[in-house]
Amino acid sequence: MKKIVTKRLFSSAAVLFAAFLCFAKASKMPDWVTDYRTVYPDSEYIVQRGRADTEETSRTEAIAQIARYFQTSVNANLKTSIQSVSSGLNVDETTTVINDVDVMSQVDLFAVEYTDPYYNKKEKKWYCVAYINRENAWVQYKPTVDVAKSEFYAMCKNAEKETDSFSKCTAYGRAWKSGIKFLEKLEYARILNPKKEAAYSADRTTVSEIPSLISQEQQNCRIYLSVSGDYGNIISSAITEVFSKNGFMISKSSGGTNYTAQIFVESNAQGSDPVSIFPSLDLKITSKDGRTVFSNQTKVHAKTVAYSLENAQKKAFPVLADEAAKAISEQLSKLFAYK
Repeated sequence: MKKIVTKRLFSSAAVLFAAFLCFAKASKMPDWVTDYRTVYPDSEYIVQRGRADTEETSRTEAIAQIARYFQTSVNANLKTSIQSVSSGLNVDETTTVINDVDVMSQVDLFAVEYTDPYYNKKEKKWYCVAYINRENAWVQYKPTVDVAKSEFYAMCKNAEKETDSFSKCTAYGRAWKSGIKFLEKLEYARILNPKKEAAYSADRTTVSEIPSLISQEQQNCRIYLSVSGDYGNIISSAITEVFSKNGFMISKSSGGTNYTAQIFVESNAQGSDPVSIFPSLDLKITSKDGRTVFSNQTKVHAKTVAYSLENAQKKAFPVLADEAAKAISEQLSKLFAYK
């Protein structure tokens, strides 16, 4: 009977001792709490640590840190990339390629793993590490990069097929926009796995050549302005200036040109002595074969009152010229994208 009791006591002690060992092991602070970048080296992982009052929040904070890292890095790298691309190809260096708004507004994270959250009693804080294995992430992300690459090259082929120079410019503008999206994917890929992304260096060069191709085609666009209804060449001068600033050749005569810009200016006068006008402008650019390649309509909605039509035009046409120049410049910027 004594042997049986002793055996049971021994077994109970063994169980308690094992439980104690497990508890001691569980309560030991993991290495990643204080030195997570050593546990998850940068060469293999993208890693961030969250610290918060609750277990759930520590995990949320860790993933938020990774998202912020991606967004900040991609935006900074992409802006630098695009600006260097443009300034390196004889594009006006004063041109703002990317504005202050972030290019990449959100991040779709994937292949993210987490440690089990750890509670630091001394600090009364929860810790959690979120990490991405670079190799595993690349396997998942590569198809996304290749889709963007295919779309970009499809746009380039469409531009190459165009025979009309103005239309080719706009087609290359669409290719540039597609190229920007492709570069965004590449910047994301560069963060995930720089070694794998390096294989796309030739594609980056192809994207960088688009602004130069647009500029070359613009040199083939010699435009003759035919303006009716103007006063003191106010409209004619403004339109000539805006097209010249955007890289087009403006000719004083129709000989040797391949595009005609028909501009009709209307005063839309009402009444007499005094007279009220609401001037408007209708612009249409056509190629030699009669194809319309660009158009714009601008109206001044505020009325201008004067005791003669001439004085009303003198007051209102500079306003119309400014509004038309701004609208046309914005249209061209959207068409050619890199402006």
